[in-house]
Amino acid sequence: MKNKIALTYGSIGMIMMVPSLAQAQQAGAEEPVSPAGIPEIVVTAQKRSESIQKVPATITALNSEALETRQINDTAALQSQVPGLVVGETFGASLISLRGISTGVTSGAEDPSVATHINGVYQPRSRTIDSALVDLDRVEVLSGPQGTLYGRNATAGVINYILKRPSSSFQGEVTGSVGNYETFGVKGRVSGPLSDNVRLLASGVFENRDKGFTKNLLAGAPQSRLQTNRVAGGRAALDIDLPGGAGIELDAIYLDSKYTPTTLAFGPSQESFIQAALDPQSFNPREVYTNYRSLDRTKYLQLIGTINVPLSDGVSLKSITGYQRFRNHLRLDGDASRTRVVESDIRFRSNTFSQELNLNASLLDGRLKSIFGAFYYNDKFNHKGDNPFDLSSFFPTAAPFIFSVEGPIHGESYSAFTDHTFSVTDRLRLQAGIRYNHDKKSAATNILFDGFDVCPAPPATKSWNSWTPRFGAQYDITDSSMLYAQYTKGFKTGGFAASSCMDEFDPEKISGVEVGLKARFFDNRVRFNIAGYSYRIKDLQVQKVVDIGTLLIENAARAKVYGVEASLTAQLAEHLRLDASGMIQSAKYDEFFNCNEKLFLGACSASDTSPDSDASGNRLNRAPPYTANVGAEYDVMLNGGGKILLRGESVFSGRVDYHEFPTEGSQQKAYSIQNAFISYTSPNDRYVLRGFIKNIANKVYKSGYLFFSATRQDTGQYAPPRTFGAEATVRF
Repeated sequence: MKNKIALTYGSIGMIMMVPSLAQAQQAGAEEPVSPAGIPEIVVTAQKRSESIQKVPATITALNSEALETRQINDTAALQSQVPGLVVGETFGASLISLRGISTGVTSGAEDPSVATHINGVYQPRSRTIDSALVDLDRVEVLSGPQGTLYGRNATAGVINYILKRPSSSFQGEVTGSVGNYETFGVKGRVSGPLSDNVRLLASGVFENRDKGFTKNLLAGAPQSRLQTNRVAGGRAALDIDLPGGAGIELDAIYLDSKYTPTTLAFGPSQESFIQAALDPQSFNPREVYTNYRSLDRTKYLQLIGTINVPLSDGVSLKSITGYQRFRNHLRLDGDASRTRVVESDIRFRSNTFSQELNLNASLLDGRLKSIFGAFYYNDKFNHKGDNPFDLSSFFPTAAPFIFSVEGPIHGESYSAFTDHTFSVTDRLRLQAGIRYNHDKKSAATNILFDGFDVCPAPPATKSWNSWTPRFGAQYDITDSSMLYAQYTKGFKTGGFAASSCMDEFDPEKISGVEVGLKARFFDNRVRFNIAGYSYRIKDLQVQKVVDIGTLLIENAARAKVYGVEASLTAQLAEHLRLDASGMIQSAKYDEFFNCNEKLFLGACSASDTSPDSDASGNRLNRAPPYTANVGAEYDVMLNGGGKILLRGESVFSGRVDYHEFPTEGSQQKAYSIQNAFISYTSPNDRYVLRGFIKNIANKVYKSGYLFFSATRQDTGQYAPPRTFGAEATVRF
């Protein structure tokens, strides 16, 4: 309690001190300044274009130049730039945590806690996101609940990926790349006008890593290396100008990715007789014994249509239509050993349609900015998984069996929302908004034990209604500093557990307060933002273990999160820049009783409230108490107009608990990694050469975790080792 009070008052004190510094600096700064300072960043986080410094929320934004310089090519790479962002992997799927809030369910039925959008279209499947990141123009990460403007599954925040649009003049580029682990790739893009009113962009990408990070030690195994990766695909974008200032933007993205996942053992089994059957088993982070052909194959098609229509001065209508077709085949050896204990063969497929309408209006001579919106979502998801078990190596009398789960899950959602910002004075603005959401899900799960149906429950349908308001105020202390306060709500939709017999769970709900300050100093050469936040989560969706391989999803926990986040960008000299950000927080279960699967060999009660099953007060999963990153860039200007850019950065993370009952095997201790980048740009910007090295010290740290009940063992994945490479780009 004392720590909470100290943290809360400390953050308020820091926020209140900065305005006086801003006022003092504005009055007395006389030193020479950079002619440009820090470039302004324009974002669309509130579904309209505005300066990032005017948005009353914590936002991290990266433009295409920063993404290329820092080699940000997947969601996991964003961890080095976004405070509090933790990206893990379980069975090939990404689990994203932001500000200590994440998805605590790994059965395949869960919705995310961080909503991801590509060009305004919600992405329901985490396996598709990284493959679809071609032609990135910028990334915007909003931290904290965003239930009013973004609706469902934005309890922790939102990640918006915005892709490049076709250019008005003909241009193109081709990039070739090579790296360690036998990595190579090529990508290209052409863009330009087809007529006065029509523009086209076409791009293609191929990336391949032949030598996976993990070596298979089993002689004669079907795969000698695991974590190999191949991605191939392309994108076409078409912009059409219509009379009256209206316009149409069309996008088609197709990607085919092939990855070879693996499960690694973090330590020996808790049971010596089981370990004897598993041996030889490697606990080296880059080695494994496996006799199963691994595969994670994803085929992804995304179609997006956006229509912009100006209705009058200050009033415009926007329509965003999305369709996604997703197919995935996952084959994985779950026991991290040469012994055939369990092997998974799972197929996922879905077809998703969404439609959003936004009416933006600037009224009362610009004093009132309003948005009215409606959203429809239809997701048809189907899965079929076969899991052959053979426990005879541990229990000689046990007969092999196949545990299979299959069935459709259909989700449908309707929502309407409105949000308003009113300028009371030239400096004071008030915000108010609300969203109504109606969700409906239906499921028909079949669970088969050696072909016999053990799930007699009939198909079921359930619906939920949610209201998510937003209230806030912001005040311009000076022309370059703004103080804001926001109260927001969010929710993660309910559903049915895919691995149990039609067990249903309700929406997870969050309410929170954020108080922050955004300020610029020294003629825009320094930008400093800070925010304090506090959240309460109820009906937390968690996994409850009731037997080996049997999980329930229940609204069985409450949690509290509070912390402080800050970021700094400084133009220290004409060619020297510094960026830094970090957060400290407390994220703990307020009340949570669960069967501690590590203490029981066999069944245990889902309603167990013994001290051994009390996780109350423990940290939330994937919620480090602090994260930080520091980077510096320097431009070396060459004779003749060329430029060399040098960048170095360090990333820090506190301890991460991957289980509500943490042990050494389910924890990642505090760690730091360092990255370095170099690029050369020719005088006419036609040629660009880049080099990078990530995880310079080859730090070994965990990125995913699962306690594997069948072998009584801590298993999971490690983050990539040291990687380095170079790329060359030719522009025309």
